[in-house]
Amino acid sequence: MKSVGPSRGFSLPPISASLLGNGLKLYAVPLPDLPLVSIHLIVPCGAEADPVGQAGLADLSAEMLTLGTKKRSSLRLAAEMDGMGAILSAYAGWNVTSLHISGLSEDLERLLELLREIYTEPAHAPEEFEQLKQRRIGQLIQQKDESQIIADERFQQTLFQGTPYDHPTYGTLESLTKLTFDDVKEFYRKSFLAPGSFLVLVGDLSLDRCLPWVERIFPAPGGKKPEVRGFSPPSSRGIRTWIVDRPDLTQSQIRLGHMGIPFAHPAYIPFEVMNYILGGGGFSSRLMQKIRSELGYTYGIYSSLEPRKFPGPFAISTFTPTDITFPCVQEIGAVLRSFLDQGATAQEREEAVNFFTGSYPRRFETLSQIAQRIIQAELHGVGVEYLSSYPGRIAGVSLEEISRTAREHIHPQDLLAVVVGRAEDFRKAFESLGPVEVFQ
Repeated sequence: MKSVGPSRGFSLPPISASLLGNGLKLYAVPLPDLPLVSIHLIVPCGAEADPVGQAGLADLSAEMLTLGTKKRSSLRLAAEMDGMGAILSAYAGWNVTSLHISGLSEDLERLLELLREIYTEPAHAPEEFEQLKQRRIGQLIQQKDESQIIADERFQQTLFQGTPYDHPTYGTLESLTKLTFDDVKEFYRKSFLAPGSFLVLVGDLSLDRCLPWVERIFPAPGGKKPEVRGFSPPSSRGIRTWIVDRPDLTQSQIRLGHMGIPFAHPAYIPFEVMNYILGGGGFSSRLMQKIRSELGYTYGIYSSLEPRKFPGPFAISTFTPTDITFPCVQEIGAVLRSFLDQGATAQEREEAVNFFTGSYPRRFETLSQIAQRIIQAELHGVGVEYLSSYPGRIAGVSLEEISRTAREHIHPQDLLAVVVGRAEDFRKAFESLGPVEVFQ
């Protein structure tokens, strides 16, 4: 069955890849429709490189880059950006640090020069570090009682314990409190200037003019790329339940799942189609139909697989009244087992394929979105050809592939359940499934 979605008339903009004489890789996408440019400097090092006990260091170090240079204070830099109508941001994901600047195409050379200065000559002012650190600690204090955030963080930390993914990218109260100014400077020196960095330029630009500018402005990458220990999903450990006791809550936040597969895995695209049918497709999904529409246990339930370099989390997320917390988890397990036994229908497959192929053009609507797609393909080693082949590969996913992917990569007998709620009301029920731990 082939897609009939609107992506049939969609074609990717031309993507040019160049390896410059300074050793820097450059992706450029000329789009002259609007007088705008979006520039992304990508460092292949992110939160997975946070040292043990220093969660949030990569992301904090990334934002520090935006707070001034050796030539410009943070206030002066912000004023210059405002004067050009430009935007500057930086963050660390799991395996990437992204420094982004966007503005008018007439300012392209100046924007490139500013980006180079921000990247290679950061001010690293102690007072800016302390202010940023305290702002982040304040944000975490505000969030510490939000049950949804507690559930997400506990699920992540428990599922990935002992791996580079065992902490939030933005850190924890404990880790941020201990981070020092010297930690940031050392992390920058060892990690941000390492080889493997690349540039992505999208917008109203001339490749002939850009190449000499980038080659002249940016230095050759140096240093040594940080080593990050890889990992594979552990052997089956059965069903385990971690309860975060919140006696004041009348509803439970539930996270249920296990490690999934990395983005570059051959089964990732079939997994996307399979997951749409199972729980990623909104009201048409199996989980939503059963848990919300038929049983009325929740207003919303979703399953997802986060794309990462190493196996990311396959997670089912929902909330439900306290008194039906355990029945809700039981029914989720029943949906998973039924899906593995019966597989998908031809209609479900067609709806999923049409969704992905039909919505694919919307992933390329803005300059930044185009850049993000290129960045993802480069970081995961699938090549930019992946972007043009994606709709066809989605359309080619068969019913048998969906069933095989579910059988091989969904494990109802090996789940981590994290529940934030009133432990005394459901702890004993969960003990019938396997080990239970309760945290205050």
